[in-house]
Amino acid sequence: MGIQYCDKLCYVILMSDKRTYKSHKEHGEDMTYESEVKHKMDDRGNLDLTKQIDTLKAEKVALYEKVKGLQILEEDHQKLNGKLRTEIVNLKEEKEKILKSQDIVNDQHTIELLEKDSEIGRLMKKLQDKR
Repeated sequence: MGIQYCDKLCYVILMSDKRTYKSHKEHGEDMTYESEVKHKMDDRGNLDLTKQIDTLKAEKVALYEKVKGLQILEEDHQKLNGKLRTEIVNLKEEKEKILKSQDIVNDQHTIELLEKDSEIGRLMKKLQDKR
């Protein structure tokens, strides 16, 4: 281990297993990264009532949030289901209107064909009468 002076503001500690400073600006930085690790020491045993209460409270909060999310989801599903039901009813009504309209068109076409057939029959009879 040794200290080597680079200039008036910079020095380097020579050690093989530690990170060393390379400039004066690095002195304010945490080189050990200890601040990035969160240490949570809980030396209470599993039978400690306060630990059990804390655990149950955390579970209660998590379950409450989950239930609230499910209630929101259920409300959204009910709204969507209502919209789909009205859309289905409207489409069924539109289908019935189209079918009735098509029946009317088919009936009119049949009437026109019958009228033309009778006209053809009448004209054919006229032609035979003239001969």
